[in-house]
Amino acid sequence: MEREENPLKRLWPELKPYRGLMALAVSLTVVQTVFGFVPPYLLGDIVDKLLKGERINTIQYLVYIVGFASASGLLAYALGVTVSKLGQSFLMGIREKMLAHMQELPLAYFEKNQTGKLVSNVINDAATVNQLITGSLPTMMGDLVQLFLVLIILFRIDPVMALISLSVTPFYVANFRRVYPRLTQKSDEIRGHRDAMYGQMQEKLAGIQTVKGFGQERYEARTFMSTTRALMGLNIDQGILGGALWTIADALCGVATGFILWYGGLKCLRGEMGGGTLVMFLLYAVTYVYGPIVRFLVVLDPVARAQAALSRIFRTLAQPNAVEDKPGASPMPTIEGRVRFEGVWFEYEPGQPVLKGIELDALPGQTVALVGFSGSGKTTMASLLLRHYDPTAGRLTIDGHDLRDVQLRSYRQQVGVVQQESVLFNTSILENLRYGRPEATLEEVESAAKAANIHEAIAALSDGYETKIGEEGIKLSVGEKQRIAIARALLADPRILILDEATSSLDSQTEALLQQALDNLMKGRTSFVIAHRLSTIVNADQIVVLERGVITQKGTHKELLAEEGLYARFYREQFRVALQPA
Repeated sequence: MEREENPLKRLWPELKPYRGLMALAVSLTVVQTVFGFVPPYLLGDIVDKLLKGERINTIQYLVYIVGFASASGLLAYALGVTVSKLGQSFLMGIREKMLAHMQELPLAYFEKNQTGKLVSNVINDAATVNQLITGSLPTMMGDLVQLFLVLIILFRIDPVMALISLSVTPFYVANFRRVYPRLTQKSDEIRGHRDAMYGQMQEKLAGIQTVKGFGQERYEARTFMSTTRALMGLNIDQGILGGALWTIADALCGVATGFILWYGGLKCLRGEMGGGTLVMFLLYAVTYVYGPIVRFLVVLDPVARAQAALSRIFRTLAQPNAVEDKPGASPMPTIEGRVRFEGVWFEYEPGQPVLKGIELDALPGQTVALVGFSGSGKTTMASLLLRHYDPTAGRLTIDGHDLRDVQLRSYRQQVGVVQQESVLFNTSILENLRYGRPEATLEEVESAAKAANIHEAIAALSDGYETKIGEEGIKLSVGEKQRIAIARALLADPRILILDEATSSLDSQTEALLQQALDNLMKGRTSFVIAHRLSTIVNADQIVVLERGVITQKGTHKELLAEEGLYARFYREQFRVALQPA
C-alpha cells in the first residue's frame, strides 16, 4: 500500500498565497525573541553588582527592563494580529476551496458519507488547522529561534553547564517518540467518533417527527449515549497520554535544574562564577531551554489533531470529480430538445452494470415517462440526463451533441429538475423561486407560481413572497414545498425538464390541479417523468418500462396496456381493474 504523504508537508503549498504574512510573522518572532533575552541579562548583571557591593543606577536598569519588556509585549501583540490574519485568511480560503470541490463530486460520494461528517470536515477540520497556524506553529517557530540563540549564550557562559542543561534532551526525545504516535492515533479515533456523533445528531433531529411518532425517544437517547461514552473514554485516554508527557517533562526539567544549581553553586563557592551569572544562566535555561521543550510537548496534541484534520481535508480534495469539462469543450447551444440514449451502459461499481444497452429517442417537446421497480435504473437515467455521471459505454446526445463534448454549466442552465423531496433554502420564498433565474421579475415569478397552483397560498401569507422559509421549508406543507419547487423549475424556463417522482407526495386533489398545470407547461419542452402513480403519466408520448437496467417495453399508455406486460400489471395493481383483451 502506498504510504500517505505527511499532511504537514502538503500544508505549505496551501500557505503560498500568504507568504507576505508568513514572512512578517517570522520577522516579528525573531525580533521579539531577541528583545526577550535582554531582561534576564540585566537581572544577572544587577545581582553580580549587588553581591560585589557595587552601586547600581536603579532607574537606568528599571527603564531598560521595562522598555525591553514593553517592546517585547508590543511585538507579541503585532505577532498575534499577524498570525490571526494569516489563520483567518487560510481558513476562509480552504473552506471555499473544499466547498467548491465538494459541489463537483459525484452524488455517490454524498450518499456514502453522512452529512454531519461532511459538514464537520469543512467547518471543524478547517478550524483545527487554523488553530495550528495561529497557535502551535508560531509557538514552535518562536521556541526554535529561542533555543538556537540561548544555546549560543549558554555555551559562551559555561560549556559544561550548557551540556548539563541539554543532558535530559535524549529522554525528552525518547518519550516523544514513544507517546506521539499514540496521541495521533487517539486523535483520529476521537475525530471518527465525533463525526459519528454529529451524524447521529443530525439524523435524530431531522427525523424527530418519526422518533416521536414511534415513541423511540429513549431508544435514540441510549444509542446516542453509547457514542458519547465511547468518545469520553477516548478523550480520557488522550488526556492520560498528554498528562504523562507533561509529568515526565516537568520531572526531567527539575532534575536538570538541580544539577545546574549543584555544579554552578560549586563554581560560585570557588569564585569561578558570579552569583548573578548563575542566576542569569538559570533564567535562560529554565525559560528558554526547558520552557520551549515543555511547550513543544504541550502543542503535540494540537499538532496531532491538526495532522489528522489535514489528512481528512486532503483526502476530500483528492476525491475525483464525476464529470469534468474536457479541454476545448464548447458551450451548449440553445437546446431544441431531442434526447438520444445510444447504446448506453452505466455502472457505479466496476462489473455491476445498472443500465444495459439503453436505446431511446425523445423528440423535442415529447414527454417520456420512466416506469419500473425500485432499482430498475430510472433515477440513474435521470442522473445521466443531468450529467451527474457520464455513460460507461455508449453515448447520450442532446440535439446531436454528445454531452461529454459540451461545457457542463452551459448545459445544466437549460435543464430543470423537480425531485420528490424538494429542498428549499433558509431564505424567502421569492429568493427560492428565483434560485435558477435570479434576474426574474416579480410578475414572472407570480406567473410561474400561478402555473404551479401555489400563488394563492403564498399571497395568503402575512409577508407574501417575502416570507422566510425555515430549514428545508418545514413551515410549509409537503404539497406547498413541492409546488414551489415546480414553480422554481418552470421560472428557469428549461428546455429539458426532469420530474423525479414529482407528484407522488401530493394528495389527490392537489395532484389533479398540479398535473393539469404540468400537462400544459410541459408542452414545448422535452420532459422526463418518473412516477409510481400511473395516473400522472397516461398522457405521455412515450412510456419506457425498465427492468434491471434493460428497457423491456416502450410505447403509449394504450399500446402498453394491450401488451399484457409489466406495465399492464402495474396498472391492474394500482387501479384494480380487469383489462379486456385487445
